[in-house]
Amino acid sequence: MGIVWARKPWRLQSAALRARADGRRRGRDFAGAIPLYRQYLEWRPDHATAWMLYGHCLKECGRLDEADHAYAQAVRLAPRNREAVEARAHFLKANGRRVEAQAAFATAVELGGGLETQREVNAQRAPGQRPAADAQPGLARIWIDISDLLIFLEHNRHLSGIQRVQMALLDHVVAHPNEACCVTTRPWNRRIWSFSRLALADFHALFLLQGGGGEAMRQAIARLYESAAEAPPVPGATLFMPGAFWIGGGNPPLLRAVRSAGMRVVPLIHDLIPLRQPEVCVPALVEEFTVALGEALREIDGVIANSAHTAADVTRLMASRAMPVVPVIAVPLAHRLNDAVAHPAAWSWQIEHLRGKPFVLTVGTIEPRKNHRLLLGVWQALAEEGLDPPLLIIAGKRGWMTDAFDAEMHLTREVDRRVKVMTDLSDTELDALYGGCLFTAFPSLAEGWGLPVGESLARGKICIASDRDSMPEVGGDAAFYVDPVDVAAAVPVFRRLLFEPGALEAAEAHLRDSFEPRGWPAVVRDMMAALHALPAAPPPARRPGPLLPAGTVYRPAPHLRDTRLHALDAPLRMMLADGWAAPSLEGAALEGAAARLHLTLAGAGTLRLRLHADRALVIEAAGCRLALARAGSGVLEVPVAAGALALEIGVDSPMVPPGLWLTGVSFQPAVTTPG
Repeated sequence: MGIVWARKPWRLQSAALRARADGRRRGRDFAGAIPLYRQYLEWRPDHATAWMLYGHCLKECGRLDEADHAYAQAVRLAPRNREAVEARAHFLKANGRRVEAQAAFATAVELGGGLETQREVNAQRAPGQRPAADAQPGLARIWIDISDLLIFLEHNRHLSGIQRVQMALLDHVVAHPNEACCVTTRPWNRRIWSFSRLALADFHALFLLQGGGGEAMRQAIARLYESAAEAPPVPGATLFMPGAFWIGGGNPPLLRAVRSAGMRVVPLIHDLIPLRQPEVCVPALVEEFTVALGEALREIDGVIANSAHTAADVTRLMASRAMPVVPVIAVPLAHRLNDAVAHPAAWSWQIEHLRGKPFVLTVGTIEPRKNHRLLLGVWQALAEEGLDPPLLIIAGKRGWMTDAFDAEMHLTREVDRRVKVMTDLSDTELDALYGGCLFTAFPSLAEGWGLPVGESLARGKICIASDRDSMPEVGGDAAFYVDPVDVAAAVPVFRRLLFEPGALEAAEAHLRDSFEPRGWPAVVRDMMAALHALPAAPPPARRPGPLLPAGTVYRPAPHLRDTRLHALDAPLRMMLADGWAAPSLEGAALEGAAARLHLTLAGAGTLRLRLHADRALVIEAAGCRLALARAGSGVLEVPVAAGALALEIGVDSPMVPPGLWLTGVSFQPAVTTPG
């Protein structure tokens, strides 16, 4: 071994470098790990596992193109490495590339992947393997997409805010099957599947019994998918998207197909935080949300917003970007996660030590936006005044970008052992903590609704909340408000409720007299009324495709590459909504024998299409032909007029997709001569 090290002395250095990179990654310092992995791979470009780990870090930092390359390189170097194949499969799934993801997961199963990997293969398959007789929408005119709710409940016990809205709507569907139905969609797919009402009722009953997660829930969801039936769009009906419509970067083929059939499309917009405050979100979410929102707002017939604040945000955004004018209706959410009678307090072993002790509670995912650092600052300031603040209990799962919070907890010794983080609490445990706390705090920097504020007030507990966004709308005059970035101004509010005799009791008395919590049945009733009240769907028609600026080269990719253009102003992926596969790093593949490009052009000129084929092909568009004698690339030039364009592109011979990729589109205006 000594001889080997002597002949390759850099190996000692590379091993140390890899250890440093792994340490940064395990500590969730992904940005810091990236240059270390890059340097390591310069020495060891043949190390498949390092390429995979490099891809993980790039993905977490939102550098999706580079992550795609790194994962692909790992698989090229080690095609029999199941871990590398699965990592790439999950990346493809997350980015809406379902066909590639299914193939990758299937390969992972062949390489020895277990039950979870097989589930991923099944999940990537289209629903409707064995359609049930009761799986059609029937008389229902409101189709509610619960796709991301099902994905969430496969692995999570408890609902978050977005999923709580979807579950409330599902409660309504089970009770009123002739008014609304539940459907599912797939990323970058124009098809819709309606669920079996019997399978949906079984799934709903199981959730009420045990919550999400677990083998029984996953099997119930699998039965839902298996028994679903494809549901062709119905003119005059409404596709309502109450969840995270941006997952996978949006779905242009679905938007275009549904509106073209005469159905209305209406999203529920929960907030615009990734646009307004991108610094508190991971870059990948900001990019994905921006692209999907820019596309959706040009193909919808109305918007439901979860608060007056969010409705105003959306209205301002649409006006500032010259988007089509559609109704934006505010439907405030509820003040409780669950309308059921409160669970008996369950002082489990995890929280038993808090019973009978004074503590302040804050509920929310640990991430920068929730602004737990303000509370650490307040507790530190109170201690420095010589006061003895009670325990601060932070209840919530760990999210992203927690390095600064973790560092401050370490630096302050968890504010001298007065702050405790508790994760994965059950509803009954949360009920016990709400019942036992002095009051709650919620100093979030931004919220679409701010459910924890209402949750606290509905349980009779005062909340000190942020004065921003929708929080005052949720709490009214029953809550106390502070500037979430001003520790000094917040300290007196906390000091008063903690240490001034009678202050907390007086606030609680006012809360009991003045606050009336809003329940989920009222929320769903108002949402249904708002959807029914929207203007009738227009005659089946397609809005013009996006404007392609002269001189811009659009290269189909998972997200917008040309940084000179903003995805809200130039949703260029919408041109690929008719017959093209989801854009990848290779371009956009033709899904069949022909597809259309939908564009708007400011003037007459020449459209230049960059195409790549993996075999000899003749490609035709508007009477123009490009003959490729062998696999390779070429440019097809097509004269075009000003205005809306729907250009059909096809091949002259049978082809098993993918075989032809669109890799670039540009527009050159016609040159006009004076006189």
